[in-house]
Amino acid sequence: MSLFGYPATVIHQQAIIDDWNRVTGYTSKTKAAKVVEEQKVVKNAKGEDVQSIAEIHLEGPQQINSNDHFDYENAFGETVSYYIKHIEVKKQLGTDEVKKVIVYG
Repeated sequence: MSLFGYPATVIHQQAIIDDWNRVTGYTSKTKAAKVVEEQKVVKNAKGEDVQSIAEIHLEGPQQINSNDHFDYENAFGETVSYYIKHIEVKKQLGTDEVKKVIVYG
């Protein structure tokens, strides 16, 4: 477990949504990220406090939906699935250019 995070490879399981807004499957994309395994309380999109057990830092703009999840292999060789609690977009100061996206799972 790392409190500072370290470079990692995550598998972004992107949800496939049908006409009735139901998840019908997932497509997987491998992405470079920084994973910080740390428990903290964050606010979700509804303003509710939720507990996050990890932060996934992705560089640049990302196409992420709240129905997606991320698979990550930790230092013990175990695959952990992080379901999205909150998505935070960081932009370059004074611009609309996306610097990175932080996913709380």
